[in-house]
Amino acid sequence: MNEKMEKKAEIPTKKKINKYDILAILLGIGLLVAGVLGIVTSLTNSDDYNNSDDIRTVDAVIEKIERSEEKQEDNEDRNDKYKNYIKTNHKMKLSFVVDGKTYQGKYYYQTFSYDREKNQFYKQLQRGDSISVEVYKSQDGTYKMSQNNNPVNFLLYCAAVLVGLIITAAMIYGILRPEAEQQNGGKGKKGKKRG
Repeated sequence: MNEKMEKKAEIPTKKKINKYDILAILLGIGLLVAGVLGIVTSLTNSDDYNNSDDIRTVDAVIEKIERSEEKQEDNEDRNDKYKNYIKTNHKMKLSFVVDGKTYQGKYYYQTFSYDREKNQFYKQLQRGDSISVEVYKSQDGTYKMSQNNNPVNFLLYCAAVLVGLIITAAMIYGILRPEAEQQNGGKGKKGKKRG
């Protein structure tokens, strides 16, 4: 009977799952799915652009514009215009017409305070103004803005996949790892002394 009690005591119990564990797993899976979808979309758009037989520049009307500024502080030893500057992110919703049909898309642009002419031009843009954008004909016959094929976006999608995998794997391991192992600092069962 004592042997049965000892065997029961040795069986590790599993950790109880709380709502934060589930939220973390869902966050990890969400990042993973978003990253994979972003990679697939980027590769499809890039393939579309490279195989397009119609790439042109058109005037697009700004439907909506939002701006955000970030102060950039570079190397303190530098003594030129690139030392400290402000980066402005311009996020726009544009509409453009090709062959009588209207299309819409999102457009992102960054300006820097040391490039005064370009920075001033983009900061003065308002709803209803027009800017020139490059568009291409996709395989389904619609036109898209080529800026959406930004390689930085592709790297961000890859990072999202990696972070999502790490979060999901860590949380699942934490949930499935026996509680006895967690209490022993991850060292497993304590060895019996010989003697």
